Amino acid sequence: MRHFGLVFVCAAALLGACSDDKDDQNTQPLNPGGGSGGTTSAEAGSGGAAGSGGAGGTGTGSGDGGQPSGIAGSAQGPDDNNGGGGEPPVESDGGVTPPSGDAGADTSMSFFVTSRGGPDGGNFGGLEGADALCTTLAIASNPALAAKTWRAYLSTSTVDARDRIGTGPWRNFNGVIIANDLDQLHDQGPGGQGGSLDQTWLLANTAIPLDETGAIVPSGQGNVLHDILTGTNLDGTASANTCTDWTATTGQAQNGHSNRAGGGQNPPSWNSAHATGCAPATANGQQGTVSGGGGRGSIYCFAAD
Repeated sequence: MRHFGLVFVCAAALLGACSDDKDDQNTQPLNPGGGSGGTTSAEAGSGGAAGSGGAGGTGTGSGDGGQPSGIAGSAQGPDDNNGGGGEPPVESDGGVTPPSGDAGADTSMSFFVTSRGGPDGGNFGGLEGADALCTTLAIASNPALAAKTWRAYLSTSTVDARDRIGTGPWRNFNGVIIANDLDQLHDQGPGGQGGSLDQTWLLANTAIPLDETGAIVPSGQGNVLHDILTGTNLDGTASANTCTDWTATTGQAQNGHSNRAGGGQNPPSWNSAHATGCAPATANGQQGTVSGGGGRGSIYCFAAD
């Protein structure tokens, strides 16, 4: 009986020792801030502890080759991502403020060539639509130019373009005077040259008639867009070619050459060099369109005040 008691005590001691070994394996401390690696490639790594401002790693992936699947702080908190060695947040713009870009036109600008035509060739919806195009482009160039009254240099059967644009002087994007008054603006001379306008709006010059962005109007070989719709004669009065007062895509439109050079009846004239069609512009300058002579349907815009 005594012998049986000793056996029972020894058995109990052995069971306790085995239990202690197993508990020791389950209660090994985790590496702070990191998931413990699996001992084999088939073992799952334990989840990592939460980093500053972030939730802990999940530890659901297999620990490949003993690598930890849980990474401390891998989930970002709302304000901090520095815990657990995670990468810092990257701003969508790279954290760099982009340059402000061009400051826009000089506030003294009171004349420009539009950088584009209207949406329907010679049909602007009348003078009102053409004036609206001028206003829109001027404001896009510099919001301060909204204070000015912008008018398209277009004539109709009842209105002369010269009577719509004020009295001058007029300045381009860079503040350079293109003409001092109405008389000089229309004093082009016989055939469009030799008058007093040559002093301010030079012949064959692209630096004077700039568009609202400050760009020159393409006038070089292979890219000629210098035809500008006017519906106007040399002296600023109405021509018969006005696309039915700028409401139609049929008929003809009188054009000027912004660079005061080219072909036509009056090649150096800025407002009355030759006629084109009224249909919308085409890439190949098809006849019958506003692009038929080398244009895109652009117009001149003047501030009338």
